[in-house]
Amino acid sequence: MVNNLYNVVSLQSFTVFPEYFITLSIIYILIVITLITYNSNGLMLQKAVSECMALILFMACYLILNDDLTSASYFMDILSFSNAVIYDSLASFTRFWLCFFSGVYFLFVADSLKEQKLTSFEYLIIILFSVLGLLIMCSSNDLLLTYLAIELSSLALYVLASFKKTSSYSVESGIKYFITGAVSSAFFLLGSSFIYGFTGSINFFDFYRLYNASIYDYVMVQWFPGIGYLPSFFFESWLFSFSFRASYARLIEVYDLTFDDLLFGYTIEYFNFVEIGLTLILFSLFIKLAAAPFHLWSLDVYEGSPTSSTIFFAVITKLSILVVLIRLCHMAFFEIKEWWDFYFLSIGVFSIFVGSFGGLKQRKLKTLLAYSSTSHMGYILIAMGSDTFTGVQMALVYMIIYMISSLCVWSILLFLRLKRKNITTKYNKELGDLALLRKSNISLSLALSLTMFSIAGIPPLVGFLAKLGVFLPLIINSYYLPALASIVFSVVSTFYYIRLIKVLYFENILVGKLYYPINSEKTIILSILIFALIFLFCNPTLLYLACYKISLALFVDPVTYSSLPIDYPFKK
Repeated sequence: MVNNLYNVVSLQSFTVFPEYFITLSIIYILIVITLITYNSNGLMLQKAVSECMALILFMACYLILNDDLTSASYFMDILSFSNAVIYDSLASFTRFWLCFFSGVYFLFVADSLKEQKLTSFEYLIIILFSVLGLLIMCSSNDLLLTYLAIELSSLALYVLASFKKTSSYSVESGIKYFITGAVSSAFFLLGSSFIYGFTGSINFFDFYRLYNASIYDYVMVQWFPGIGYLPSFFFESWLFSFSFRASYARLIEVYDLTFDDLLFGYTIEYFNFVEIGLTLILFSLFIKLAAAPFHLWSLDVYEGSPTSSTIFFAVITKLSILVVLIRLCHMAFFEIKEWWDFYFLSIGVFSIFVGSFGGLKQRKLKTLLAYSSTSHMGYILIAMGSDTFTGVQMALVYMIIYMISSLCVWSILLFLRLKRKNITTKYNKELGDLALLRKSNISLSLALSLTMFSIAGIPPLVGFLAKLGVFLPLIINSYYLPALASIVFSVVSTFYYIRLIKVLYFENILVGKLYYPINSEKTIILSILIFALIFLFCNPTLLYLACYKISLALFVDPVTYSSLPIDYPFKK
């Protein structure tokens, strides 16, 4: 008895061990720095605290890799905290990359906070709180925990957007972000209430059982006395505690079902409320992804926020939202894929269209990259809507490559400190400002060019393989029109990437070294990221294989751990 209790406690503790570690680190740093800065004179601790944050996140990466549960999660799902937390291959993979990229982000912004006049150490603490929320989001297995994780991350992001109190643009960005986030949260809560009100549960596995028990596992079907069929999961799982017998007896009474009706086989049309609820949740998550037509907030927020905050919005936060979409659609509600894949394909293609044509006339770099981000989210969504585990695999691959490329571009913009007459600095840069970069730092201009070629999908860089992998599942599954439209829009978007290269190398401006040099630490990290873009093109096997195993595991029955029918991921 004691051993069993110990095993349960150990399992529940170690499934969220990185989150425990980061939470305790936040508390410790808050106490120590508060004691240090108690003196009224204060201290400039941004660089030291930022490097400490990076060390914490890299140690969290080590904890994820070194955990025995990580290897076990590749062939089984580990549930804890009353099934609210799941530890599987998807959670371990995404949490590792989230901690890694967040650690690199902290190293990049270590020297830039003082230059942006963000002199409060609380700025970095707030970012770490947001990272904590994103990590919890990757491991959440029910709607309530997902909502709480989104809110923990979002509340920190609102503060980051408006942290520069002396700038009216920053304050305006924070207010716009807060209002948009409130609308997104309202959609999520309303959709969750619809789903819970009809099913009586908020757990993703319960949703999976609800939609799949009577379709793929006929052994689980039992007679509901005098009325029809009822899957046995009502009696075997925690759904029984929500009085499902009474709920469905009331449902049958309201809809006047006959004895010949199957509760799930012929009454799937009565699940409209669940579909409406899922639609609202998807709209909420599309707002967070800044996918068109829910992208308008990103243009003003990215432009008005401090550059260090904008990097976090545009790069780090996207991965966790993708994980939630995968768990909702490809695990919990995969059986109604004919319904939700329409939203993924239509919004994905529209996002590529808006991102490609919206950036053609942009001169502001932040706004241009905001449109570019919208376009890239469209590629991920159309991969998700291709109905196969290959689409999920390529969505994960594309997201990792997008994060590497975007981190390179945004960090270069953060490093560029343009000299003016009185040695002042201009932060919101335009395309014309990059004409000075080749004369100031030819290596940095080359790094920016390679990154732009990768984002545009031009070989021999890994961005080409990422876009090719997104289009192939669409063509294989006969989604020819979305694939053709996406390819055409991708060619259009290449124009403003090439225009940026033109500004870098072909503008006839004779100037001296008008940018401050960057230190060796940032140069090394940036060089490693650029090398990764080239290396992954030459040898993408490791990343592809890891994402393949993760996506394949999603199509294994999470209840019995048995393979689904061989055509299950491909059925129309």
